[in-house]
Amino acid sequence: MGRRDDSGVIAPPGRHAVAFAGVLGVALAGAWFGWVGATRLAAGQDFRHTIATQRAVMAGPALLIAVGVIFLAERRWPAVRRPMLTRAHVVDAGYLALFAVVVAPLVVLVDTGFAVDAQRHASFLILGRLPVLPRALVVVVVLVAMDLANWLAHGASHRFGALWRLHAMHHSQEDMSVFTTFRTHPLVHASYLPALVPALVLGASGPVPTDALVAYACFVALAHANLPWTFGPLRSVVVSPAYHRLHHASSAIDERGTVNFGFVLVCWDQLAQRALLPSARFPVPTGIAGRPVPVEQTAGPFRTLGVMTAQLSQPFERRPSIDGPS
Repeated sequence: MGRRDDSGVIAPPGRHAVAFAGVLGVALAGAWFGWVGATRLAAGQDFRHTIATQRAVMAGPALLIAVGVIFLAERRWPAVRRPMLTRAHVVDAGYLALFAVVVAPLVVLVDTGFAVDAQRHASFLILGRLPVLPRALVVVVVLVAMDLANWLAHGASHRFGALWRLHAMHHSQEDMSVFTTFRTHPLVHASYLPALVPALVLGASGPVPTDALVAYACFVALAHANLPWTFGPLRSVVVSPAYHRLHHASSAIDERGTVNFGFVLVCWDQLAQRALLPSARFPVPTGIAGRPVPVEQTAGPFRTLGVMTAQLSQPFERRPSIDGPS
C-alpha cells in the first residue's frame, strides 16, 4: 500500500526514498563539478576576474536593468493587478539577491567543471573549427540547440521525482512576476548542465557573444512577467508571458497535464504536442495545488528569510512531499 503525500495523492512505496537519494546525487554531482571547476580556475592567472566576468553574464548590469524595466512594465500593464510590494515580490527579490551574490559564482565553477570533464572524457563530441559555416550561423545553431537542451531538462524536472523536488520551489509562486525567474533552488542549475553541450561541441568555431547570452537570459526573464502579452502573430514562435503563465497553472488546464515547457522557442512544445497557445481569457491562477512547498502567503509579513530557508531545505526532507511527476 502506498503512502499518502501532502497533496492527497497516494505515492508508490519507495518513491520518496528514491527521490531523496536522487537529490543527494544531484548535490554530489554539483559539488564534484564545482571542485573540478575551482581547481581549474585556480590554476589560471586571474581566478577572481574569471568569476566576475562570467557572473556578469548571468547577473550583470544589463540583465538587472532589463528586470527593472520589465517590473515597471508590470506596473503599467499587469495581467493581474497587485500592490507594489507584495510578499511574493519581496521573497523573489531575495532570491535575485541570493543568485547575484552567491549562486552565480558557484554556477560558474560548476559549469567550468562540467566543461573540463566533458573535454576529458567525451572529447570525441567536440568538433574542430568549421570554416564553411559563417560565424553568425554557428551562434544561431548553438542558441537553438541550447534552447532544445533546456526544454529537455525542463521536461525531466517535471517527470522525475528527484528533479521535481528541486524544481517545485519555482512553481510554488502564486503571484508571478519577473522576479520569479530567480526563485530557483541552487541545485536545480546542475540539471541544466546539458545546455552547455552545444557550445562545447562547436566551441572551436568561436564562442557565443556575451550579448547574445544576456539577451537570451532577458527573454527568459520576460516570460515570467506579470504581463498579458501574447506577442500576437509571433505567439506560436516565441514564448510570451501569457504562454509561460499557462505552464505555471496551479491545476491542469486540459487532459495533457502540464503544458508549455519552452524557454524561448515554442516549436519544441509543438513537436511534443504540449503547446497551448494563450487566449484572451482571464489569466489562470499559478502555484501548486495543496501548497506542498512552503509559501510566503501563509507566513507572517516579516518572515522572508524563514520562508526562503524552508523552501531551500524542503528537497532534503525525508517526509513524503511532492515526489510525483507533475
